[in-house]
Amino acid sequence: TDLSEPYSVFTYRYFLHRFPELCIFAVPVTVSDKHEKHNENDMKNIEPIGCVVCKIDPEGGNLNLDTSENEEQEETNLCGYMAMLAVDTSYRRSGIGTELVKRAVRRMRKMGCNSVTLETEVSNKAAMKLYEERLGFIREELLARYYLNFGDAYRLRLSFP
Repeated sequence: TDLSEPYSVFTYRYFLHRFPELCIFAVPVTVSDKHEKHNENDMKNIEPIGCVVCKIDPEGGNLNLDTSENEEQEETNLCGYMAMLAVDTSYRRSGIGTELVKRAVRRMRKMGCNSVTLETEVSNKAAMKLYEERLGFIREELLARYYLNFGDAYRLRLSFP
């Protein structure tokens, strides 16, 4: 999958170690797979066909996961951030991206987030349609020359009631 903003392996490790429950992978499943139990070794050879990578921060800052400061954190508005959504090109337009985003958003909301933000390229019409029309995200800001390829981005936000 081509990404506008390829992160370094260290960035992915940060997300996976700090927010493993917000890093969701989609793998292909056959009809027979749905009825069988698989052990961990069976899953090692399966290639993911999609993923979403997210984190949670206080609105306008970094999240401190130190439990000794829970009183301060309870007053902080938490905001989810979707860093990446990718679906293998041969599996696109089958609902995988929509389902990955919905699962991530549900988890972030359950973890206390008031909203979720993300950036996407202005020229990525499929992503704009997914986020705005299907999922209810609202354009918040135009970010000129945001990506390494100098592409402009929109910052989008999904607020929870």
